[in-house]
Amino acid sequence: MTALESLQAKAENFRRMHAGPEVVVLPNAWDHASAALMAAAGFPAIATTSAGIAFAQGYPDGERMGREQMLAVAGRIAAQCPVPVSADLEAGYGSAPEDVAATIAGAIEAGLAGGNIEDVDPQTGRLLDFDLAVARVRAGRAAADRLRVPFVLNARTDPWLVRTGDAAACFAESVRRANAFLEAGADCVFVPGPGDAETVGRLTAAINGPLNVLAAFAGRAGLSVAEARRLGVRRLSIGGSLMLTTATLVRQVLEGIRSRGDFSYAAEAITNSEMNKLMAALPRP
Repeated sequence: MTALESLQAKAENFRRMHAGPEVVVLPNAWDHASAALMAAAGFPAIATTSAGIAFAQGYPDGERMGREQMLAVAGRIAAQCPVPVSADLEAGYGSAPEDVAATIAGAIEAGLAGGNIEDVDPQTGRLLDFDLAVARVRAGRAAADRLRVPFVLNARTDPWLVRTGDAAACFAESVRRANAFLEAGADCVFVPGPGDAETVGRLTAAINGPLNVLAAFAGRAGLSVAEARRLGVRRLSIGGSLMLTTATLVRQVLEGIRSRGDFSYAAEAITNSEMNKLMAALPRP
């Protein structure tokens, strides 16, 4: 099987998951070790976190790494991961539709089975013009189609995160953009922000396709898988929350070492031998 055929199979499998009976639960990796642990835990697909990757590489979040570096890291993770990997591609690394097309093409060339594209301009922190946002999704879909890969395009819309009006206004704009993105070729739409069952249920009823919501957000626990399934959610991701939780544990451990000389944290740690076996079992790119 060629590299293209392998990616096509992974992407098609990932796409089918969104139409299956179970909610697609995607933990978000930030390096090879976290991705390997997620695959070993039995997740049939994983995603990356742009924030987690940026922090691990020494950058703030928000397209500070740039397309080339982000795709290099995400692509290396995908090359050594036995399951489909979807990348957080931020806002596409440029506002024009051509920029998004180049980013999706680069993601496919890097071996990624899917990716998120946001509709906020990282320079201004505002939602992109509606027509431009739709054109960007359409360009991303066309780029994947040209490369003959059923790339799972997850179009993210951020009215809640940028606070465009009250809750009613955020809901209306999210639904308007989500449905337009689906018509433009998105396979799934991502509406981060609301975590209450009532709002999420209204979103799934109003959006004409698979909905992705955050199952966890730093500082806030979200919906359970069972609750998400009941509400009609098709996909759950956790963003950078696991990486930030790991950083929180590191900070707590360091405070214990510094203030109390306490090294008890290591008693329940995964062993070097276990990690060696896990990493040795990864496919070699």
